[in-house]
Amino acid sequence: MDNDKDIKAMQEKEYLMMKPEKITRRNFAKKAMGLSFLSTLTLMHVPPPALSWLDGGFSERDDLDDALKVLVKTYNSTDPYLHKFYDALVKVHLRDLDFAVRKGLEKEYIEHYVYALAPMVERHIKKAVQKSGKDIFLWFIFERSCGAYQLWERMNRKKGECSFPCSYKGILEHIRNQMGTYIITWEDVCQKWCSPFWHGVAQKAGDIKIKIEPGEICKVKLV
Repeated sequence: MDNDKDIKAMQEKEYLMMKPEKITRRNFAKKAMGLSFLSTLTLMHVPPPALSWLDGGFSERDDLDDALKVLVKTYNSTDPYLHKFYDALVKVHLRDLDFAVRKGLEKEYIEHYVYALAPMVERHIKKAVQKSGKDIFLWFIFERSCGAYQLWERMNRKKGECSFPCSYKGILEHIRNQMGTYIITWEDVCQKWCSPFWHGVAQKAGDIKIKIEPGEICKVKLV
């Protein structure tokens, strides 16, 4: 299977949603996914519950009004900083990392985190990499799941690499300046959380080698 076609097919849903056509409940799922997306073997390794938005389940949900309310409330919260969907997730990561660093357990913390995710990585991501090539690894880890696309906004994808704004820096600065309860620095987040975690998942996905360039715009490349 051609790797470029795999990635292009997976991203078609984004392009289709940009078309200025009227989207009805009947055709929403079709427009959202793109027909060629269903033709990829990669879907064989995605958990069925994660596909509800592809099979029409999304448009039939009765809690979308609640979801829109959460969106408006979240992005309307601008004081003392601009809140986003990833706010709670980032704070949990920072809190746990700060605890681990205080106790000198950051290495064990990362090892356990990767261990806990290993079954999912080996069952789905590793199999997809074997069928479609290692470039699909970046899509799976940074764009496929809710935890990924809520955490990393404005994802820029090229062949063999991706880049995105750091979600941790602003919130960590706020906590350090306003609360003063954390000892970790932004460099700790890059070196003791993001980088070792991504390397650990890459290893579990088939010993994939990646190069990480941390910064306000973080970049991850396949080697």
